[in-house]
Amino acid sequence: MRKRVVRSATLHGYLRAACDVGIDGKALMARVGLSSDIAASPDSLIPLDAWIRLLDLSVAASARTDFGARVAIARGVPDYGLVSLLLREEETLGDALQTYSTQLHRHCDGIFIDLDERFEKPLLTFRIESEIPSIQVMEYCACGIVQMIRWLVGQDWQPDAVCQEHSRPAHTQLQGNFMRCELRYDQVVSGILLGRDALSMKVVASSAALRRHAKTLLEQTFNHSPENFEARVEWLMHQQLRDSRCSVDTLASSLGMNRRTLHRRLAGKGLSYSGLLQHVRCDTAKRLLSVQAVSLTQAAEALGFGSLSVFSRWFQASFGCSASTWKRNLAAAG
Repeated sequence: MRKRVVRSATLHGYLRAACDVGIDGKALMARVGLSSDIAASPDSLIPLDAWIRLLDLSVAASARTDFGARVAIARGVPDYGLVSLLLREEETLGDALQTYSTQLHRHCDGIFIDLDERFEKPLLTFRIESEIPSIQVMEYCACGIVQMIRWLVGQDWQPDAVCQEHSRPAHTQLQGNFMRCELRYDQVVSGILLGRDALSMKVVASSAALRRHAKTLLEQTFNHSPENFEARVEWLMHQQLRDSRCSVDTLASSLGMNRRTLHRRLAGKGLSYSGLLQHVRCDTAKRLLSVQAVSLTQAAEALGFGSLSVFSRWFQASFGCSASTWKRNLAAAG
């Protein structure tokens, strides 16, 4: 797995939260190789895994399982750099969340956001790709997303529910008070459940003329900045697998190119379509099977396999054991 990075603006609020729970935040930052003054340069890039380790070390030092949420709340409105400006210039929350899902890789290339509108209520799902699975970074992300939406549409907004794949931590009162909604754990996906009419809510912003002008300037800036092509391809693969329409032609079309160009762009980075698809499927399979409520049939469908038998053969070839054995071993390990 390649090393993921995140803008150092993510560190805002960390030292304050560390102080609040009585731990030495600067010393812990040094343990993961981060300078305590790096947050002063918000556009600097730091390893995502270092940030995740920092949160986990802080929980161990403080014995507060809500530490990730504490950091997000101490930070306030997330700083996504130019992406934040672009979000504020959208007309509706739905428009802003679509932009959020397609542009967030410019802030962190290890976070995948998707707006799922297939059901009665829209669900904004989030997933972290890291070598270090962590409850803390998921709690941090959930609080951050809710803060971002309130910044866009007003502080009175609240989600219908916040869903997390992991089990309920020991401390959740802080999150409950902040979210002002039901907290659901041991769910199939992690995400923010929105109200039926939430996507049509107007973004608190400037006039339409100023929005158009700002969007033009920001898009010109993005068009001249390096694009993380691999992150974009992986995001589309996750989305299209979920919708059972992932193919090289569909993916290439979504990127505005033909399959030959897609293969050439990936080859230029030492990658291949089949290799990336295998990586995405393996990552998603491990995540889904870690949730006991997800059946093997549901996992097969989510991974784009036409039948359980095809999924089972793929899993055996990829992991060296059956999916049922993998799931059983995870449950036994607790």
